[in-house]
Amino acid sequence: MRFLLKLILIFIFLTVSFLIFLILIGNIYLPQPEVLGEKIISGGTEIYDRTGKVLLYKIGLRRSWVNFEDIPEKVIKTILVAEDIDFYKHKGFSLKGILRSFYLNLKTGSLEYGGSTITQQLARTIFLSQEKSIIRKIKEIILALKIEQKYSKNQILTYYLNSIYYGEGNIGIRAAADYYFDKKLKDLTWSEAAVLAALPKAPALYAPISEENIKRLKERRNYILERLKEVGWINEEDYRKALTEEIKINKTKYAGMIAPHFVIEVMNQLKKILPQENLEEANLKVLTSLDLDLQRIAEKAVFEGAERNKKKYGGANAALMAINPKTGEVLALVGSKDFYDESIDGQVNVPFRLRQPGSAFKPISYAALFELGYPDKTIVFDIPTNFGNYKPQNFDKKFKGPVSLRQALAESRNVPSVKVFYLAIPERVVELARKSGMNYLKDWQNYGLSMGLGTAEVRMADLIRFYGALANDGVLVSQTLILKVIKDTKIIYKYHPQEETIISSETARILNDILKDIEARRGLFQASLNYTIFPGYEVAIKTGTTQFYQDAWTFGYTPNIVVGVWAGNTDGRRMNSLGASLVAALPIFHQFLKEAINLNKIPQEFFVKPEPRQVDKPMLNGSFISPYGIHNILFYIDRNDPLGPIPTNPYNDPQYLIWEKALENWLKQNIENSAQNQGILF
Repeated sequence: MRFLLKLILIFIFLTVSFLIFLILIGNIYLPQPEVLGEKIISGGTEIYDRTGKVLLYKIGLRRSWVNFEDIPEKVIKTILVAEDIDFYKHKGFSLKGILRSFYLNLKTGSLEYGGSTITQQLARTIFLSQEKSIIRKIKEIILALKIEQKYSKNQILTYYLNSIYYGEGNIGIRAAADYYFDKKLKDLTWSEAAVLAALPKAPALYAPISEENIKRLKERRNYILERLKEVGWINEEDYRKALTEEIKINKTKYAGMIAPHFVIEVMNQLKKILPQENLEEANLKVLTSLDLDLQRIAEKAVFEGAERNKKKYGGANAALMAINPKTGEVLALVGSKDFYDESIDGQVNVPFRLRQPGSAFKPISYAALFELGYPDKTIVFDIPTNFGNYKPQNFDKKFKGPVSLRQALAESRNVPSVKVFYLAIPERVVELARKSGMNYLKDWQNYGLSMGLGTAEVRMADLIRFYGALANDGVLVSQTLILKVIKDTKIIYKYHPQEETIISSETARILNDILKDIEARRGLFQASLNYTIFPGYEVAIKTGTTQFYQDAWTFGYTPNIVVGVWAGNTDGRRMNSLGASLVAALPIFHQFLKEAINLNKIPQEFFVKPEPRQVDKPMLNGSFISPYGIHNILFYIDRNDPLGPIPTNPYNDPQYLIWEKALENWLKQNIENSAQNQGILF
């Protein structure tokens, strides 16, 4: 077996030698090493606001040259034991290393093992591609030999340490030391030097930007330290100290970035739009949809609102998103109170995280209902009702009896909203939500009837699109943060809004008319009513608070802008019972929209009035008293044909008896109370 292995290795060696000979006599072009010292320039990717004048962030390679005399001995030693301990002995390539790599590749059936010296790696980095092939390896060796003839070992090592990639956009060891440790090279510890020596092997796997990477990085650092000890380049005390030194996640990655939550989402979107482009080298100019004026007032409103909420209600964080409903362009995006505040998980982008929307989900149910032809004056009973082990309460702890759909939605009454969800047929409500972008929602039975009150988790970025469809006369528009991408003066991507009508214009107009109705919402907003009024503007508003005050929401819109606001704690901790949407989220919305109006950012445009709907049928005509007596709405309608004839047997509906029993109890209690008030005894 050993003899056979020797024959194979000899054959491989002769084959490689022959290929080298062919390349040499074939005069295949290879670059001359005289250009080795030229700096590497990267175009990177520049991300701008919508005007194309304000640079929000540049994705690109950072480089800072360092001379050999400024490279500490410990840095040199760590890189040598990590990459090429015989660097100062060989003439450009290591035959032992090549044979070892051939053996390992043969054994594993791959091309993973390269056996490259530092000189070979330099040749590959500067002149060749990263393609794994025998031809490239031969070119690499020839270039290494030429480089060794032209330059001294110290020069080669200097070029190498200034040219290799250390991850996260850093070229060269000086840039890496500054980026990962905020230190000069001379101040690095043995552990830090070993960490930097570990990175070039696989920056994507070792760069200290995640817990997974740090785990791998620690193992490789420890290996390098062990090698340093074996060759006698580090003493026992320094070795032990370096082993125990903590590797911290780098937190300076986004320093200097304007609108960081927005920019990071832009980068995510760029990777989807242009998956083949390397953003660090692509020479791209990206025009985004960000309106910097709106962004600044959004950041101010969120920060001040969250600070206020923290003191009053125990909610330390907030977020805001604003879109143009006609184009789907994201105009402002504030993912948290402070991107750099670790105590609130500031880098979490709340608008793109799943959270319960509470009553902010209700308009979807009402939209599905109005699509079936119900007038907004349709009566439902707001009375204590047990829907089957589920007995919702209202925000004000009161029940108002017969209420119209207009009043029920404007005042966000919970019992009527559960009934609306059921009457609209839950499958249809879920379908409408999915059409709006919430395609991750499960079957409604996973949530039960409480889904009508917003117990299913959704993303603000998706729910705001539904409100955008309301503002846009029923037309849902695609959503974007990127308007245009330019590469070398050529436009390679341009956003074109995609439109889909998800509800009729009449349904959208009915909902807009209800949600902008100041008098109709007075009963809910009460002392906060002024936060909903903007003189000269029609503003539709819907709020939402989850059951245990974990999330407070406000969605407000005009025909030209839709704004979503969230307040609470990123980790889901509850606010106190005073921290409802009317006091935690609504003031943030009001501050933002008021300042946007003052800056003339919101065109004055009014909602189109809906056509009157008349249905000659009890309950749907606005009257709950009929020749049949007083009954719940299921007595008069078939859910699948609400405008059709009265059902011959309402008991076929599984909710009929539940609703009817609740109505009987409510009527009996009200008759008794009325009689007692008049001194009548039963």
